[in-house]
Amino acid sequence: MIAEGESVPGPIPPTGNTNTHGRFAPDVRTFLKRWCLAGPTHHFALGVGRHARAIERVAATFGVESVIVTGENSGLQVTG
Repeated sequence: MIAEGESVPGPIPPTGNTNTHGRFAPDVRTFLKRWCLAGPTHHFALGVGRHARAIERVAATFGVESVIVTGENSGLQVTG
């Protein structure tokens, strides 16, 4: 599962959890629906830059299923 978004400033909760605050297109509701439809795991990795298509090509090279869940041409379309 691949997503591109933006890391934005935000407060650190009192628990000390410093997770990145992210913004994903086209909107949070569509992003979360697509993310959940793709069957996410609990953990994820962050990278710097726009590399979704390159990661998708690497996955295809190794025969690993992948889907990009962000952007207008994502592999998952949400209705309703």
